[in-house]
Amino acid sequence: MKPYWLVAIPLLGAGIVWMTRRWRVLVTGLGLASMLFCAYLVVCLPLGEVIPFLGQIWSLDRNMQPWLLFMYGITVVLLVIAASTEQVSSFSAPALASVGLFSAVILLRSWMSFLLVPAALAVLALAVYPSVPAAVRAASRYLTCVSLPIPFFLAISILLDRFALFPDEVSLANWGAWLVIPPIVLWLTLFPIHWTTLLWAKGNPPLAPAFLWTVKDWIVIFFFLALWQQMPFLRTENTMAVLGSLGVLTVVFSGAWAVLQSSPSAVLGCAAMSALGIAVQGIAVGSDEALAGAISVLIHRGIAILLASSALAALYSSINEECAAKERSFSWPGLALLLIFLISVLALAVLPLYSHFGGGQHTAAALQARESRLMQAWWVSSVGIVIGLARTSWQLWRDKVRVSAKPISIPVLVAICLFLLWLWLESSPSLIWGWVSRVIAPFLPL
Repeated sequence: MKPYWLVAIPLLGAGIVWMTRRWRVLVTGLGLASMLFCAYLVVCLPLGEVIPFLGQIWSLDRNMQPWLLFMYGITVVLLVIAASTEQVSSFSAPALASVGLFSAVILLRSWMSFLLVPAALAVLALAVYPSVPAAVRAASRYLTCVSLPIPFFLAISILLDRFALFPDEVSLANWGAWLVIPPIVLWLTLFPIHWTTLLWAKGNPPLAPAFLWTVKDWIVIFFFLALWQQMPFLRTENTMAVLGSLGVLTVVFSGAWAVLQSSPSAVLGCAAMSALGIAVQGIAVGSDEALAGAISVLIHRGIAILLASSALAALYSSINEECAAKERSFSWPGLALLLIFLISVLALAVLPLYSHFGGGQHTAAALQARESRLMQAWWVSSVGIVIGLARTSWQLWRDKVRVSAKPISIPVLVAICLFLLWLWLESSPSLIWGWVSRVIAPFLPL
């Protein structure tokens, strides 16, 4: 088989899942089979082979494997979580289609990639249904944001063509470097549009937003790292200073906004965006250590988001409505899920001070050398997230724990298994750092 099958299989699976969306077991099975088969192909396909197909050049090399495997692994976990919720039918097909398009972003060797990124993000907006009206409106606004970068990339392409003809006109490269910043802000939803994906999380376990905070951010960062590696003149000191400042503002305002949230999912979103701001600062610094810390933060962030999402999904799905209407009693599984949710969000909130595998200390050390006030900004964000978490955790306790619940169920077991995996990773930082060094190898030096 050829690398382009990594695109075709998820897209084909998405079509079949959409047609069979009324059968929950079939939808879940097809989604998992598609992702697991793609992961198998990534490991087994020959590396370094250049394949022409549909007028484009496709290639899979060793450096791409961890990026693809992380994407497939995160999607598998989200599909398992979705299987216990009402969102399984609406989430699975858009998620698979988005994964297929993101795979093309990694495998393609052309400017076609910049058109596939907004296409992948636009498809995922369909996964917001069913949800509360506020989330639907937020998804509509998000669609506008992800489509806006297309003119910027068209302008960059024109400037680079002219720069190739007139290499002495350095201003063309500088203009191109500045034009890269708006797409980064819009696709990563940094400040001042950091609120766009948070509103998706209203009312339901945040499966579609969790996909955005993990898979989408992971691939978008890969895209821009690859762009800077191929065209280093698009990465200048001034543009990286602006990007780092936007990362700081994302951290501060996400933490401050967490204080105002009334939904546990929204507080999780604030913590996820704050951690993303930290990672963006690490990327903007440009040193090898800071980039390693930023990627480690992203990995830690992704696992913590999955853990929190699984706990919320289990809490929302494990309530026995008939018993809840008749009586209130204590639920030990509910208490365990609440604690898992609190621990995972707190891990995101204290990420700058987090030791070992979170990578926060490595990023902090590299960034504090430039700006001592960054740690103060991180503290402000952490305090805001903790306050928001305290407010919304009482809501979870009152509505989802202090009611009769089912015994240990599959959603509860999923959350517990993810928690044990998280603990194992925390105790094995060398394993993560070995993987991080492989992930960043093709992009060094920045």
